[in-house]
Amino acid sequence: MKQNKQLKARAREARQARQANRVINGIFIALILLMVLALIAYYLLQ
Repeated sequence: MKQNKQLKARAREARQARQANRVINGIFIALILLMVLALIAYYLLQ
């Protein structure tokens, strides 16, 4: 039983790590898109 609990805990930790990486990647992609849009707007307003 103890081994089963350890496996479940390890699986949960891996799942949380993947979720955290997904959130961080999403934030970076959003920032890059915002910068691109800001540059386009800046050039169009010149």
